[in-house]
Amino acid sequence: MSRLRRVFAVIALVLVVAPLAANAPLFDPDEGLHAAIAQEMVRRGDYVTPTFLGEPFLDKPILFFWAEAASLRLFGDREAAVRLPPLLFGLLGMIGVAALGRALFDEATGLLAGIVYGTMLLPLGVSQVAVHDVAVVPFMCAACSCLVASAFRRKVPCALVAGVALGLSILTKGLVGVVFAGILGVCLAVENPKHAVRLATVLAIAGVVAILVALPWYLAMERAHPGYLHYYFVERHLQGYLTATQRHAGRGWWYYMPIIAGGALPWTGYLAGAAKASRGSRVRLVLWGWFLAGLVFLSVGESKLVTYALPLFPALAILAAEHIVAAGGFGGRLAYSTFVASLAILPIGALTAVAIRYGGVTSVYWLIVSLISAAIAAVGIRLGRGAAGTIADRAAVVLRLPVMAVFGLLIVAPRAASWMTARELAASLSADGALPPHVSVLDERIGSLVFYLSPALRAAATPDRIDAASAAEAISRIRVAPDEAVLAVRDDRLARFTRLFATPPVPSAHAGTFTVFRAGALRKALPER
Repeated sequence: MSRLRRVFAVIALVLVVAPLAANAPLFDPDEGLHAAIAQEMVRRGDYVTPTFLGEPFLDKPILFFWAEAASLRLFGDREAAVRLPPLLFGLLGMIGVAALGRALFDEATGLLAGIVYGTMLLPLGVSQVAVHDVAVVPFMCAACSCLVASAFRRKVPCALVAGVALGLSILTKGLVGVVFAGILGVCLAVENPKHAVRLATVLAIAGVVAILVALPWYLAMERAHPGYLHYYFVERHLQGYLTATQRHAGRGWWYYMPIIAGGALPWTGYLAGAAKASRGSRVRLVLWGWFLAGLVFLSVGESKLVTYALPLFPALAILAAEHIVAAGGFGGRLAYSTFVASLAILPIGALTAVAIRYGGVTSVYWLIVSLISAAIAAVGIRLGRGAAGTIADRAAVVLRLPVMAVFGLLIVAPRAASWMTARELAASLSADGALPPHVSVLDERIGSLVFYLSPALRAAATPDRIDAASAAEAISRIRVAPDEAVLAVRDDRLARFTRLFATPPVPSAHAGTFTVFRAGALRKALPER
C-alpha cells in the first residue's frame, strides 16, 4: 500500500507543479474576472464585498475570493499566485475523493479513486483555472465521508465535521454541496433503511452547523447590500434553477451527457465495465444512485454550465477505481484500449483544435506534441494490460501515461490562452502611461485586461472608462467618443468588424492577438449616414 501512496503523492505533485511551470497567461471570460476581483479585494482592503471596477460583484460567495486574495498578497500579481489556489483545491479534491473511496471500500480503492479523479479531463482542466467550482468538491467529499462514517460506524462527531465542511461549501458556491451531500444521505438510507434515522439526525446537525459557519458573512453582505440574501438565494439559486432567467439557460436536458463521457476520459471505458459489474454490490448501487440522482438534479435545472457537472465526478472516479481494484488491474481490452487511445489523442487533438480555431501554430509545436502523442501510444501498447504484481505495481507503471498526457496538454495550453487573454493589450495600454478617455473591447470580457493593467492605470479604471462592447455598441460609441478613445478587436474577429466600414480603418497598434484602433480613425472610415 505504501507504493500506491507514493504513486498518489507523485501524481498529485505533478498536477500542482506542472501547470505553474507552464505559466500560461490568465484568460477570459471567468479566470481573468475572478483574478481581478481578488486583486481589487487586496488593494481596497475590503474582504467582505467582492468588487470589480469598484462595483459590487454579487454573483459568487466569498471563500474562493479569500483564497485568491491571500495568494496575491503572498506572491504578488502574477499568474502563479492566481493559479495556486485552484490547484490546491484540486489536490484537496483528490484527497477528498480518496477519503470517500476509502470510507466506502478500502484504502487501495480510495487512493486509486483520488488519482482517477485528478486525471479525469474535466476535474484536471477545472483545477488549472481560477473558478469557484473546483473548491466545492473537497468540502462536499469531506461531508460525504462523514455521512458514510456515521452510517456504518456510529461516529457522532462526524456530524460536526460534516457541518463545517458544508458551511465552507456554502461560502464557496452556495447550496450545491449541501444538495449533493443530501442526495448521498438519501441513497445510503435507501440502501439500509435502519440507518435512516441516524443519517437524518447527522444531516440535521450538520445543516445547523453549516448555517452557523456560513451565516456571519452572508449577514454582513445583507447589511452592506440590503436584499443580497433574496438576490443570491432566491433569484440566483431558486429562480435560476427553475426558470430561464440566467445567462446559462436554454440548454437541452441531455446537455451533461457528452460532458460526462468526455470529461471522464481517459477512464470512461472503465466506467462501462463498472456499470456491468454493479450487480451484487449494494455500495456500488449507492454510488450509481448518487451519480444518477445528481445527474437528474442538474439536468432538470434550467441553468446549465460545463463546470456545474464537477460534483458528479467523485462518484464516477470511485466506481472506476473500485472496478479496477476488483479486477486486479487495468485489464479489459476495450477499457484499456480506450484509456491509451484517449490519452494519445488528447495532446495532438488539443493542438489541432487550437490550430483550427485560431491558427498560428508553428511546426515546432506540431513536432513536440506529435512526439508526445506517439510516445504515449507506443508506451501504452508496450505495457499492454499493465505490469505484473500488485495493484500498486501496476498503477506505478500504467499511470505514467496520464502524466505524459498532462505535459502534452500543458504545452498546448499557453497557445490557447494567448487567444483568450488580454495581457499584451494591457501591456500596450500601460506603456502609454495613462488610460485613454475610454477603452472598449469588442465582444470580450475584460477581466484579464483589468488584472494586467499597471497600478496607475488600474487605479483610473472605472466602469465608465473601460468595458466590453458589442459591434452595434462600438459603432454607436465611435460616433461620439473622443479621438483618443480606444477600441480593441481580437484578430479572429477583425475581418468581420472591418466590413462594417466604408474603407478599412487604420489601426494604431497591435497587441498580442488584438488590433487596436483609435476612435478618430474609426470615425473617418465609417460610411456616411
